[in-house]
Amino acid sequence: MKRKELTEHLMSCTRKPLDCKFKTLGCTFTGSADELAQHERERVSDHLELITVYAGSMDLQSMNIRERLQELTSEREDLIKQLSECRQENESLKNSIKNLEKIVKDVRLKMVGHTERLITIERRMEELPRKEKFEEHSRDLATIKEKTDRLQQQILSMDGGATVSRYGTLNAMADALTTQLAAHDRQIGIHDVRIAEMDLRFQILETANYEGVLVWKIKDYMRRKQEAITGRTLSLYSQPFYTSRYGYKLCARVYLNGDGMGKTTHISLFFVLMRGEYDALMPWPFQQKVTLYLLDQGPVGPQKNDLSDHFHPDPNSSSFKRPTTEMNIASGCPLFASHSVVENPRNNYLKDDTIYIKVVVENVTPGVQ
Repeated sequence: MKRKELTEHLMSCTRKPLDCKFKTLGCTFTGSADELAQHERERVSDHLELITVYAGSMDLQSMNIRERLQELTSEREDLIKQLSECRQENESLKNSIKNLEKIVKDVRLKMVGHTERLITIERRMEELPRKEKFEEHSRDLATIKEKTDRLQQQILSMDGGATVSRYGTLNAMADALTTQLAAHDRQIGIHDVRIAEMDLRFQILETANYEGVLVWKIKDYMRRKQEAITGRTLSLYSQPFYTSRYGYKLCARVYLNGDGMGKTTHISLFFVLMRGEYDALMPWPFQQKVTLYLLDQGPVGPQKNDLSDHFHPDPNSSSFKRPTTEMNIASGCPLFASHSVVENPRNNYLKDDTIYIKVVVENVTPGVQ
């Protein structure tokens, strides 16, 4: 029984339809084993044609793949070239940053030196006597010098061998008086230097304003601008001014050839908060509105057109915190006034090679009274 079933199974398998082995290439023939063998003998040319078509399609795909690979290779080379250029540019930027850091460091050192020199001068001037006393000494010394000159003329007109009870001879008297005269000349020279220092201090004190207003006259504009262009003197500082007698100490800083975005095209004007004598009693950070002006020097009237800009201090900026050095970092307007506007002869901002800058601080927080 089992043998009969096995035989029937084998016969059914031989009768099962079979597919052509070129089915994957597009042949759709299906039949018994004998029919399949006869099909393959009779359709050899068809099968060869299918193989040829398949090979052609494979060549086309291979060509497309090679073209795409070539494009990707070209893109890769372009990216490599761009990466190399970016690296070179990055190195150049690093070098530029190092140079700028060196320049900033040198400028800061110069500022520290100038600040220390100013502090030394102020301290020396504070220790000097009052101007009236120096003027009195100067008048006394001038009188002594006049008397000495008269005596010397008298001595020269006398006989050198004549005797004088105090000095013995006129020659000895002349030598003694010459020595005294040289000593007096040295004293007069020392007092002249001190008087000059006191005059400078009094000029600063006389021009100081205690109401939060600065009017700054800048003469020799074209020469000072040329010095800024050549890098000899990039910026100028104004004299100090104050919000009140015991208030904040302030000054202005100007770049006649511009700074930052305004370099070579604009006047850049900045506001500087300085370390004052009464900072411990003042509220911090500094919060008062600041207005900057370039004054029109034309006739007084409705046609006057001062250039102005203003700002409110940023409480988070280090420029407006209590100064820990002689002055904070300046803050203001890099594009304050265009050179083409300031230097236009039809305008009245530049007259007799002079400009006037004004700074007004809104005095909403009075100093110590």
